[in-house]
Amino acid sequence: MKKKIMLCISVILISVICFCASFTAFDGNDYGGGGGGGGGGHYGGSSGSGSRLDFSDPVDVIILIVVIGIFIIIGVIGAKQKKKGGVVRSGQGSQGANVFLPNRNDQIQGILRKKDPNFTADDFVTFAKQVFIDIQMAWCNRDMSPVRPVLHQNLFNTTQRQVEEKKKQGVVYHYESIAINTAYLTSFVRDKDFEYLTVYLNSRMIDYQVDEKTGNIIRGDRTTRWDMRYKMKFVRSAGALTKDKVSGTQGYNCPNCGAPLEISSSGECPYCGSVVTTGDYSWVLTDFTTVRNDTVDDGIRVPPEDAQ
Repeated sequence: MKKKIMLCISVILISVICFCASFTAFDGNDYGGGGGGGGGGHYGGSSGSGSRLDFSDPVDVIILIVVIGIFIIIGVIGAKQKKKGGVVRSGQGSQGANVFLPNRNDQIQGILRKKDPNFTADDFVTFAKQVFIDIQMAWCNRDMSPVRPVLHQNLFNTTQRQVEEKKKQGVVYHYESIAINTAYLTSFVRDKDFEYLTVYLNSRMIDYQVDEKTGNIIRGDRTTRWDMRYKMKFVRSAGALTKDKVSGTQGYNCPNCGAPLEISSSGECPYCGSVVTTGDYSWVLTDFTTVRNDTVDDGIRVPPEDAQ
């Protein structure tokens, strides 16, 4: 859209300049033709009056104002673009652009609160946003230990192998200016053993890769902000409950010492230092993928008695 605006302004600007040139040139020739050779010679002589605007003419003044106005508009658009920190493009090209994952915050909250009265969609989405940011930072730092407690063991092992591979390749990722535009609960599945809760998240960020030895950018750039869409699937035991925030025990108890453990992406027990890495006690991330053309909406699937 902005490119089209700039193109239109450029066309208008060129047209105005051409009009100014043709107007003054025609003005000089007209006077030269009507007033005889002497008049024509005067306007086309060394004074150059026929090739520049006459500021005593109101029409010429209006044309000058229009030209200045166009330059101001171009400057304002350029300043706004620079302030936003670069061009915004659609992440993954057209991948997943037509995939729609609906917002089911209210519906999922209603189902969960029948067995888990302290659960709220807002609190969980806030938690998921923080997990997202912490994972991005851990990936850039090539150290997943800060987010290990919130990652399911299988996901942690897979991610850790990827980190080690990037270290061998000497590739360092950089995610900057991360902004989360939208996040909400989009699907919920419950079986006899586990509950699976999926968050849809849309974010913008600068994404580029650097060669560790040379410091040169090998992919991406420092100005383009990519529009990315993700599915974050969390899992917990079907019997786990959200703790009451009023009592100060929001989260779950440490499986090692029994002390209250705050739910966060750090997840480390402040009393004994043990780490919780499974969904037996509360939610952990089991799947983290970008939305693609083949991404499906898992919807809501629970036992019939829970849906009533």
